[in-house]
Amino acid sequence: MTLGTILAYLGLSIAAATIVGVMLVAAFAALLLAYIKRMEEKELAERFGEEYLAYRRDVPFIIPRILRRG
Repeated sequence: MTLGTILAYLGLSIAAATIVGVMLVAAFAALLLAYIKRMEEKELAERFGEEYLAYRRDVPFIIPRILRRG
């Protein structure tokens, strides 16, 4: 849902041909992702404990790894 919202606003700002709009959407997206990461990861760590912490160590937040570690 978050990605869809960000892409919709980004599309509108591109369609309106406003550089300021694109920059505002990018800034908003960065702030939103940072907030979600902080709040959601805290809740998941409390709910699932060590199992979630192990998952978080192995799975990147935004950009997936092409090659596996190890």
